[in-house]
Amino acid sequence: MRDEVIFFMDLVPSKERDANGDPVTREQISEMVYAEIKSIGQSEFYQAQTADIKPEIRFKITDYMDYQGQKYLIHEGIRYTVLRTYRTSGNELEITCYGGVRDAIAAVSNKDNQRKVDNCIKH
Repeated sequence: MRDEVIFFMDLVPSKERDANGDPVTREQISEMVYAEIKSIGQSEFYQAQTADIKPEIRFKITDYMDYQGQKYLIHEGIRYTVLRTYRTSGNELEITCYGGVRDAIAAVSNKDNQRKVDNCIKH
């Protein structure tokens, strides 16, 4: 059952510059997507460990078109890095993630995106 709400996110440079003249990055957050949480398989977990990567969580979404190659995924205020995607039968997509971090970006602090989260919670 796909009852978990996730957002995809990328950090994109803006036209603004910081005090050092470097481009300021901003969060670009997708619309909400419903997903199902899947477990990480034992063999996949141990194979990833040999490459010093720790897959933590996997999500399955109904339509692969909802994912546009973003680097991050946000679930319940935790930002994960997308490790790998795998298209399964039909249009479904499995997304394996690692490095769950609770930080300011994962809080979906942008006002417009906060409204998206608030609307998701209300419905």
